[in-house]
Amino acid sequence: MFHKLYLNLFYNYKYMQSDTFLPDTDSDDEAYSSDSSGDLPQNNNIGVKYDPIVNDGRFLDQSTHSHYEKINRELFNPQLRRGRICFYTNSSGSYSSIINLVDNFKLNSLDNVIGFELICSCIKSSDASIPFVDIRIPELPHICCKQNERGIPILDRIPLDLSTSTQHKYTQDRSYQNYFTPMKLSTLTLEVRLPDGSVTEDYKGFYEFEITVLNDTLSKR
Repeated sequence: MFHKLYLNLFYNYKYMQSDTFLPDTDSDDEAYSSDSSGDLPQNNNIGVKYDPIVNDGRFLDQSTHSHYEKINRELFNPQLRRGRICFYTNSSGSYSSIINLVDNFKLNSLDNVIGFELICSCIKSSDASIPFVDIRIPELPHICCKQNERGIPILDRIPLDLSTSTQHKYTQDRSYQNYFTPMKLSTLTLEVRLPDGSVTEDYKGFYEFEITVLNDTLSKR
């Protein structure tokens, strides 16, 4: 009876061992050597258990906690998130200056916006005597804007091709970004202003904007 029990225990141990570890060779002695530099043997477990409660700051797969946190912070849970939207003033056939981030762009969680930039634009001139237009979005705080010679805070100044038969593509060259206190954005108004400061709807164009959102609230403890 004792002999049969011993055989069953030995068989179960060998079965569990062969099912868990998959050595590179047929030799049990080479399954895990001193040259492995701390790495665990290959195994056929489905998934790896990342248990943070492990001594010496390592997970069960021997990776360090600090390395995991670094990768998670930089790639999957960064402090800032950036996204871009594209807006065309004449997408519906008629001119529209309203950028509806909720209904049209389906962005329902922009509660902590801290940055807004014009990345590029492509505008067709309608008057050969107008060298540029200023782009203004009144819902944005002044800190993220430029100040024109009329004292109006603008998002950017866009030069135009004096030929009315072509479109001019502009890419902003600002190498810095002024962040502002987190705010909620849902609807924006795009103003195209002529050099005399008046708002016009005669210039249809394509715009690409970048929105920066703070992942954590300032009140988080």
